[in-house]
Amino acid sequence: MINIVEEHISRTVKKLKKYCSTILRSKYDKSICDDLLKTYINARYYNLDVDENIKVFYRRIYDSLRKKADSMISKTPDDKEKIENILYLFQFLFYFDFVRNNISIEEVIETISEKRISRFNLKAISGDEFDIDFADIVKNDLEDVKFFLESFDTDEFLIDYSKINENIYRVLFSYNFDFPEIFNVDVIENTFNEGLIAEDKLLVEYSLISIKILEEILIGNFKRIYILDFAPSLFSKPQKLTQTLEIIDNIAVQEKMMLEISYFDFKKYRDHVLRLMRRGFRFALKTSSNMPKLTSDELQMLDVFGLVIVDPDDINKSLYK
Repeated sequence: MINIVEEHISRTVKKLKKYCSTILRSKYDKSICDDLLKTYINARYYNLDVDENIKVFYRRIYDSLRKKADSMISKTPDDKEKIENILYLFQFLFYFDFVRNNISIEEVIETISEKRISRFNLKAISGDEFDIDFADIVKNDLEDVKFFLESFDTDEFLIDYSKINENIYRVLFSYNFDFPEIFNVDVIENTFNEGLIAEDKLLVEYSLISIKILEEILIGNFKRIYILDFAPSLFSKPQKLTQTLEIIDNIAVQEKMMLEISYFDFKKYRDHVLRLMRRGFRFALKTSSNMPKLTSDELQMLDVFGLVIVDPDDINKSLYK
């Protein structure tokens, strides 16, 4: 299994660098492009260093790029023209990375072709068919993205969602295949949610939710948070734990999901959980009806959780923040 979001972002970086160098040719500056691209990825995929008051997605990203460009120009004023050229180019790159779609890719490429001469002062080369060649590159890349995302489609497993509040959803993971009639339904459910099967199914569940999260990020939705299953038994299997968490080991994914763990499992594996939290993984604590009366220190320790799901019969229910 792969980290789907990490792989998509890595591919995006490579293709945007390719577009910049292809369009600008002799005007291309790798160092400047890399600096602005890093800012772009942070704003576009991680929602970092952006003005949350700007509600239109592409404007929020461009504002972040503009501020970065101004900072770069103040440090190296001799590079102002190069910086402004690459910044200007990003408004077109938005269309190749699903940030904007109000005009066709063909129109965008036609405009780029014209700006290469009028804006970037790049002389047309005899026999140069930039429009055709560049259009082929972009369309092939867009097809690759579509193929990549669709390659994870499955009819055998399903994810559904139970709304906890306005922006928090519990992921409901289930199978969509038949068992022989000799198996009792309860036995099947218990088998699916316990032991090795409970561990192994996380590989599929985390991959499917990663696709969902990526689809939301692509349209600029960073608000939804998903609560997912977790198997504490993995703490005794370091290699398998690493393999499982690699799928969601990305800031963009970690910010939009929490792994559910019971209070008693947290007590048992506290050091392991805190270690993962320091790596950026987020957990939701779930209490139960047989909770002990918690001391003030024990309650304070629970502040590390982004969410506490409280059982109605929990004796401490009025004490949680």
